[in-house]
Amino acid sequence: MSPNVKVPVRLPIPLALSFVLFVLLMFSSFVKPYGFFIDEVYFLSCARRPAWGYIDQPPLSLALLAAVQWLFGENTFAVRLLPALSMAATVFVTGLITRRLGGGPFSLLLACLGVMVMPVFLIFGSFYSMNAFEPLIWTGVVYFVVKMVQDNDPRNWLAIGILSGIGLQNKHTFVLYGFALVIGILISGRRRLLFNRWILWGGLAAFVILLPNLIWQVANGFPSLELYRNSFTGKNIEKSPLQILTEQIIFVNPATFPLWFAGVIALIFRKGRDFRLMLYAYLFLMAVMIAGQSSRPDRIASIYTFFMAFGAVAMEHTLKKAWQRGVQVSLTVVMLAGGVLLAPVFAPLLPPDRLKAHIAWLGLKMDIEEGKKGEPIPQWLADRLGWRELAVEVAGVYHALPPAERQHAVIISSNYGHAGALELYGPELGLPAVYATHNAFHTWGPPPDSVKTYIAVAVNIEKVKSMFDSVEKAAVVFCPDCTRPQREMPVYVLRGPKFSVEKEWKGFRIYG
Repeated sequence: MSPNVKVPVRLPIPLALSFVLFVLLMFSSFVKPYGFFIDEVYFLSCARRPAWGYIDQPPLSLALLAAVQWLFGENTFAVRLLPALSMAATVFVTGLITRRLGGGPFSLLLACLGVMVMPVFLIFGSFYSMNAFEPLIWTGVVYFVVKMVQDNDPRNWLAIGILSGIGLQNKHTFVLYGFALVIGILISGRRRLLFNRWILWGGLAAFVILLPNLIWQVANGFPSLELYRNSFTGKNIEKSPLQILTEQIIFVNPATFPLWFAGVIALIFRKGRDFRLMLYAYLFLMAVMIAGQSSRPDRIASIYTFFMAFGAVAMEHTLKKAWQRGVQVSLTVVMLAGGVLLAPVFAPLLPPDRLKAHIAWLGLKMDIEEGKKGEPIPQWLADRLGWRELAVEVAGVYHALPPAERQHAVIISSNYGHAGALELYGPELGLPAVYATHNAFHTWGPPPDSVKTYIAVAVNIEKVKSMFDSVEKAAVVFCPDCTRPQREMPVYVLRGPKFSVEKEWKGFRIYG
């Protein structure tokens, strides 16, 4: 782990593992009956409406998705191409970090394999979201941090700043990693790396890249702050410190624990002092998770790529020759086995019935969102079911309306997923315009007051039935393996609004 260690280029190992992960993730796009994830259909709606900002995210990932739509269309294979590439590239950059730390061939294998079998990265890589790009961006930042420390060269702040600006244009909460890095440098005593003109240039680069979204936030009254506050208080499940730590281990794969924890331990001892700042950064992120009682173990998942690399190199440089190869081979086998066992739980590789049996055999139970606890299959897989079937059922309700009524009818929802799915499949099914009160969909409304008939999906009927002359339950969509809110979904026809939708639209806003 010395800065002066010269390691030959051994790119075939990280390239090979990156390719294997990419193929696995792309294969998962074809496994039935899984389709688009609930967030994906919403993101596709956002990508059709380019902007410098959205209620729930900055514009970068959606601009990339718009390019994918234009080039390849709207199908699961095309939409998931970039997330799979991003996860594969994360494995590769982890290999570059490992090589730079002085790792040999087996260290490269262990570090890249550890990242490859992380369950949380299988989730990120198997559907489109801004989360798919965060690990790659952060691991790129870490590469330049390692280079900066080894060369004692603060000029690397410029590259770090550019990547951080990209990270912030992808996801606002990337700022937590920035805070963690600065705190880690301060506590570790490497203040020379902070107090110089290059960190100012890096900060300026990050600011310039983020500026268009900042201007959008100011112009729109910082709506994302309201969303983050609501999500924190209403969506996440409160977890104890022990639960948070346990879920970190599960989502990073228990089989990789000896590897990345070896990296944590190595940083405590003298040989790890050069990079101890990463340990302090990690402890800061864990403290944030525990203080927030967060049920989202994915929030700090990207930090583990460094510990996989550092742990692999620490084992190579610390273990006696008589023990080294045996430990490395054993750990490789264990991580491969752990990856095989957990992959179907976190990526759509098994149909629901077989998946439920597999989860029961493993004895796993994972809840990460309020309202979706105790599901038969995990939320990140269950929310990929039933969207086209919902659209077909709604189309049946719409086409059953009298022709004159169809001319003045729209679809309304209080959930961006349902609205996104109905908008996605609407053209081929002949559906009318779709409106929703949730997140960015709210900003694309309201429907005109000339609308007299609403087909309502995912609405609280008790709250709205007094607002219309008549309310008819026209259909019920059943999806036994969906999450609880989608398992039995009524479709209503609301006629004769007693109010001006255009005037009242602002009060229907749901940010969260």
